[in-house]
Amino acid sequence: MESDTKMTSDNSGSKTQLITSTLTLNALDWEKNLKVKCRVIQPCNNIHEETVIILDVPVKTPTVEIRRPLEGDNAVLECSARDLPSGEVSVTFLTNTGHQFPEVTYVDLPRGQSTLITRFTIPTSHQKKEHSFKCKVQQSPSRDWQSGFTGNIFGEPSVEVLMVPNTGKTDQTLVCYGTGLNPTITWKPTSVETAKTVMQAADGRVKVSSQINAPRPKWNEGEVYTCQVTDLRKSVQKSISVCTASEPITPLINLRKPRLAAAKRGSEQITATCSVEAAPNTKVSWVLNGNVKEGSTSQPVDKPGSKTQVFTGTLTLKASEWEKHQNVQCLVKQPCSSEHQETVNILDVPVKTPTVEIRRPLEGDNAVLECSARDLPSGEVSVTFLTNTGHQFPEVTYVDLPRGQSTLITRFTIPASHQKKEHSFKCKVQQSPSRDWQSSFTGNIFGEPSVELLMVPNTGKTDQTLVCYGTGLNPTITWKPTSVETAKTVMQAADGRVKVSSQIIVRQLKWNEGEEYTCQVTDQRKSVEKSISVCTASEPITPLINLEKPRLAAAKRGSEQITATCSVEAAPNTKVSWVLNGNVKEGSTSQPVDKPGSKTQVITSTLTLKASEWEKHQNVQCLVKQPCSSEHQETVNILEPVVKTPIVEIKRPLGGDSAVLECSARDLPSGEVSVTFLTTSGHQFPEVTYVDLPRGQSTLITRFTIPTSHQKKEHSFKCKVQQSPSKLWQSASTGSIFGESSVELLMVPNTGKTDQTLVCYGTGLNPTITWKPMSVETKTVMQAADGRVKVSSQINAPRPKWNEGQVYTCQVTDQRKSVEKSISVCTGEL
Repeated sequence: MESDTKMTSDNSGSKTQLITSTLTLNALDWEKNLKVKCRVIQPCNNIHEETVIILDVPVKTPTVEIRRPLEGDNAVLECSARDLPSGEVSVTFLTNTGHQFPEVTYVDLPRGQSTLITRFTIPTSHQKKEHSFKCKVQQSPSRDWQSGFTGNIFGEPSVEVLMVPNTGKTDQTLVCYGTGLNPTITWKPTSVETAKTVMQAADGRVKVSSQINAPRPKWNEGEVYTCQVTDLRKSVQKSISVCTASEPITPLINLRKPRLAAAKRGSEQITATCSVEAAPNTKVSWVLNGNVKEGSTSQPVDKPGSKTQVFTGTLTLKASEWEKHQNVQCLVKQPCSSEHQETVNILDVPVKTPTVEIRRPLEGDNAVLECSARDLPSGEVSVTFLTNTGHQFPEVTYVDLPRGQSTLITRFTIPASHQKKEHSFKCKVQQSPSRDWQSSFTGNIFGEPSVELLMVPNTGKTDQTLVCYGTGLNPTITWKPTSVETAKTVMQAADGRVKVSSQIIVRQLKWNEGEEYTCQVTDQRKSVEKSISVCTASEPITPLINLEKPRLAAAKRGSEQITATCSVEAAPNTKVSWVLNGNVKEGSTSQPVDKPGSKTQVITSTLTLKASEWEKHQNVQCLVKQPCSSEHQETVNILEPVVKTPIVEIKRPLGGDSAVLECSARDLPSGEVSVTFLTTSGHQFPEVTYVDLPRGQSTLITRFTIPTSHQKKEHSFKCKVQQSPSKLWQSASTGSIFGESSVELLMVPNTGKTDQTLVCYGTGLNPTITWKPMSVETKTVMQAADGRVKVSSQINAPRPKWNEGQVYTCQVTDQRKSVEKSISVCTGEL
């Protein structure tokens, strides 16, 4: 690359000269090259070169940090960089708003030196709380390394006050931390500082700490200590005391009420005790229904591993004094805390309403009653037994229930004088004259016995299980006819009477035959009984009967077998039979099928006869007989009566295929009919249409395409509608619809003053008309009664031409054959 070279003066005393050469490029061009060489060529000598690296490559990624030196001016920042490459670098400082300060420091690091520290004083204009700062070390336009931002070093000061944990027996140590540009700490009330530190946080702000000792008595009394931090002529403060420094403690209070049941005389001294686990310096006091009573409190005991102490307070009064009050309170007041209390009724209040039940134990004497109570309050209670007539038995049981026991069972034997059917009994549990809980009355346990007889549901395929329940004082069960007992239970009903059950299994065959079974219950030398059978045990079922009558229209010959079907949903063991106009006919009945989720079965019976046999009868009946039930039946007419004589017509539809026939029938009876097409020569086409006309529909239209083999001039057609082998209705025959076409030419009479009107008629399968000479025509198409198509064409012959004797010819073309007729004024017809 070319450079500027200057010749300098001779080097005195030497044979050499000094030559200076310079190469000028912009910075980006220099940065594109890794190194530069200076090449020297002397005459008659080899080439000599000197190479230097333009930008040294760092061995490690340089690290740049910004900080404030603790000593000296508060507004000085220090940029520290390490692991820099050798060569020239620049150092600049910037704000978080993007402002770069114009003061730039340039340093040419020699090889082997990789660290650099540069200081910068923040201008007064940027000493603001919203500003933070960073520094940048740059080696080239595209290579620089930057520090993180400082915090807002001119921001508001902050304060934090902490309490050093201790055992609570020595003075309380408090520590205050202040953060800011150059913060100072002052204590209120003025205190002797025991330790002080000054340090710089990672964000460049200074953090100072101050420690004092609060005397334990003052601290326990709740004296408030305040730490004030001052910085940049602004102050912030925080306060602390024993009340704010510790988490509140919820005291644990255990209040044991006075045990009044233990007092045998009104003068006896009874004590209530309140044990409390709470914060030190806690006070314990007593209140009886709002009236303060003085008690005594034991010396507090420290609880190991806890910040709490245990206090025991007692209050002692005469039993008569305690009984005057409804409840007692133990009040607990901790330092720096609201008051806590524990209240108990002097007579315990039940957590749940006590439940008292009376019953008879199953074993032992029949005249024993048992009083069972649960959810009772602790303390003394009495148990007594009473009759429904108000008599209270003098035997009383007293029980002192300890805390935690809430149940009680007491037994009592009914005197013989009260073992009568009109008597029932209850028991009463009493805690005080005004507080008691009573059971319900028993039933009349010495009353008459009762019996209940049930059938266990089954599928009807297994033996039938019967269960008998007998209720009384001590009932027994006997079966008639004598049966083997398969299961027996003895239990007590809610009313105190005993309930026994006995189960037997009856053979299904005997059960289905309607045999009756009787259960007899005997108690206190009296007996009652009930009977059951298949007829009395089940609710009557109305059968669902679906009778499908024979489809006679399907019979092509009188010998064909036709079937009627009767589907029945009914009780098991149902019989299905058939009646034709009063005559019983045997049918065929399928195996019954159980209907899921129901007590019914589905039975299908069929009756098959020749069509001619069916036709002899007016109607058919399906008779259904269920066990223990009256007979049900379903009746349908075999052939519906004909209200009007049906009319059947055959014709050809004007549109579409010329070989289509349409059979139209009206006034038909409901039910199945068949439609067939025939030739007048007796041939019946095999295509048969079957239609089941619902009740209310009496019309039917059926179409049929004539096979090509029968599209001949000698053939004509008819259709037949049939309901049974002997009941049918036919249409008249068509004409020879495939026969020769015909033509008829007529002249419409007129006065001779207007044009002459001529009319031509053509008859055939699908005829067309042509006029000679060609004329404007009026045309109509209609169908004749015999099924052939008739077309007409009308023209007007101009009067002059007609009078001159012009001949007009009408040509009819059908099935590729033509016939024609002519007419003129002279002949009238040619």
